[in-house]
Amino acid sequence: MLREEEVSYGLRYRFPAVYGIFLMNFKEDGLESKFRTDTVVSDRDSGRVVNRNFRQIYLQFPYFTKELDECSTLSDKLMYALKNMNNWNRMPDALKEQVFSHLDRLAAKAHLSEGDRIAYDKAVDRYNVSRIVENDIREQAVAEGKAIGKAEGEAEGRLKGRLEIARKLKENGFSIADIVRIAGLSPEEIDKL
Repeated sequence: MLREEEVSYGLRYRFPAVYGIFLMNFKEDGLESKFRTDTVVSDRDSGRVVNRNFRQIYLQFPYFTKELDECSTLSDKLMYALKNMNNWNRMPDALKEQVFSHLDRLAAKAHLSEGDRIAYDKAVDRYNVSRIVENDIREQAVAEGKAIGKAEGEAEGRLKGRLEIARKLKENGFSIADIVRIAGLSPEEIDKL
């Protein structure tokens, strides 16, 4: 049976960049006076960038001044929702898209009691582990199916090759006994040619 090389979880989910996104409901004196500031992680002494794929984004919500009717992109709507969700009793109709419904569920989770939140997190963890296991089983089944299909295809190809050789030998007047010995087929299979 053929086995494909196993890929560890770490390699399977390799990301090109890792972002730390900091949502700030205040103005930070050390940052520029703007909504979004992008930085990289560097060594304090040398100033050398530690890893160009480690990035930090600071979002200072006091600098995000758009009203809902001014938000034309999904990104703007998301920033508006993040800035204002603590002030809502219910989500505005303009934000009833699927992404924002999910965000609303997350906000509702934040208001759960500690016990309910722990139970919810455990249920989500069990669900995520189940999905990973199911995906692994599915990938393994596909690999096994391919291996079986390949083996069956090769066996069928070898049989067709032997039948073709036997047919040519029969056409050239070889005896059934010689064809059986050379092609490795039964006399019944040769008679059907």
